[in-house]
Amino acid sequence: MANEQGWEMDPTKLPRTLDLELSAEAMEWLLTTAQQTGRCEEELILEILDRALQSRNPGQNSPESESP
Repeated sequence: MANEQGWEMDPTKLPRTLDLELSAEAMEWLLTTAQQTGRCEEELILEILDRALQSRNPGQNSPESESP
């Protein structure tokens, strides 16, 4: 998708939507934790996914590891 300045937006770099099916227990934990911490369920899920990905591939998901 090019614009007047000649740069292009890479759609593969944009955020994507992910639908999850969670057990009742997992959803209850998220709701309880969200209420206790004052954070929303989506934020907690993103943090859990981020931590899991970072522990699986240390250094792979940091901005410093990306090539220009």
